[in-house]
Amino acid sequence: MELIPFMQKERQTMTTPLTRKLTAGVLVGTLLLSGITIGIPNHASAKGLGPGQAAAIASASKTFTYKNAVYTLRLPNDWKNRLQFAEKDKQTLVYYVPESQLLQKELLFTIEAIDSAKWMDDTESGVYTALGSLNGSVYALHKSGETPYTKMPNSSDYRMARKILATLKNSLSFSFNQTQQAAPAMALVLTDARQAAELYAFGLQRRSASIQYATFSDALKKTMYPVFKELNWVTGVSSPWITKWEVTKDTVIGSSKEQIELRLDTATSTGSEPSVQLTLSLEKENGSWVIAALSSDRELPRSGVPVKKDGVPAFGSADAVSLAAKAAAHYWHIMSGGKAVKEGEIREFSIPGKGDHYRWLGEDLSTKEKLFAYLKEVYTPEKVQQYWNSQTQSGSLAIVGGRLAQPNADGGSLRDWTKAKASLLTDGAEAKTFRFDVPQGEAEHTIIDAPFRFVKGTGWRLDSEVSIIK
Repeated sequence: MELIPFMQKERQTMTTPLTRKLTAGVLVGTLLLSGITIGIPNHASAKGLGPGQAAAIASASKTFTYKNAVYTLRLPNDWKNRLQFAEKDKQTLVYYVPESQLLQKELLFTIEAIDSAKWMDDTESGVYTALGSLNGSVYALHKSGETPYTKMPNSSDYRMARKILATLKNSLSFSFNQTQQAAPAMALVLTDARQAAELYAFGLQRRSASIQYATFSDALKKTMYPVFKELNWVTGVSSPWITKWEVTKDTVIGSSKEQIELRLDTATSTGSEPSVQLTLSLEKENGSWVIAALSSDRELPRSGVPVKKDGVPAFGSADAVSLAAKAAAHYWHIMSGGKAVKEGEIREFSIPGKGDHYRWLGEDLSTKEKLFAYLKEVYTPEKVQQYWNSQTQSGSLAIVGGRLAQPNADGGSLRDWTKAKASLLTDGAEAKTFRFDVPQGEAEHTIIDAPFRFVKGTGWRLDSEVSIIK
């Protein structure tokens, strides 16, 4: 992986014309003229995939393989006659074929190619499990929301389908085909927070969403990707335009965070326009300074920059989708038991007065305090407390010796919150409600309304019941 350091510059209050020229010169020389692809470091890329290559299934002594144009799956041989594979829209659909002729085949799980910019950080969320990355895409396992044939729990097909889903993560082997010619993606490393801030301002001035995107943290990239895609990667308007920028304040927050304020001077053909104050929160990520959050005091048309009013950051449709997708991942991570300490058989135990099939939650969710902190990343404190009350009263959560336990049952959902569309229903300074259109399965959609509220000192959070977003 080639690292491209920018020129070090002396810290100062205002950006000089010389510094601006150097920044622009280095940028043009490295990004624009060299044809560098901006991507996530360490993600491989590949070329030359043959379209329309036929998928094939081959038997082995203990496993059988399914191979398409990009990757190969290896699965236990005793599953072979029960699974049927189909390719559709960057997905491998895997159906369970029942032994009983009275039943129809059911979708069991999928392997999906997800754009790296949209990929959720938590790969073990219970919704998706990352298998590998190639050519700017993350290939992930997505299990069905429930076991097929649940209305026939004594049937051999129900037991077999349940067994496959329960052991799938440990039994599935995934590898990219050897015919792929992989090449490492090139990365942009910014060694100073001021570099990232000025590079972003330069991208705003040039109306280049690609340059702006290169300065973002992974989390902000996920938020801004659909915004920039909708704008066809060209931001701003022809008038007014940004004539110059100056760094007016640089606040160092420890060794890995800074807040930088810039004044953007604007103009039209008739003369100067009011300046825009831009506030950037920067932090170190994978050895490079990146922009983690941003806001402005006035609107920057077609930029995706939220306008901050009265200390409350703006919160739009893209923000709502991002937070809802994170909440869904949190929900299924909890339902799947949290982060396992090690692979292997889960030990079940009984809790007198509650039930016989309980398991411990993973170390990341092992106590009430850890669970509350995790849920408060996406929900208001009141809704977290409400969730706790309902779960403990129903026996869905239990405390044994200070440690959390839950019934030993996994689940999942076919809803893809990362591809949801949100529209604003009610708008307030510190409370909003959005309507979500969420893809579900191959062709279905579901409509869900969810309220959001600004929590002082924390930020925008979902103010709905925890079980709504899943």
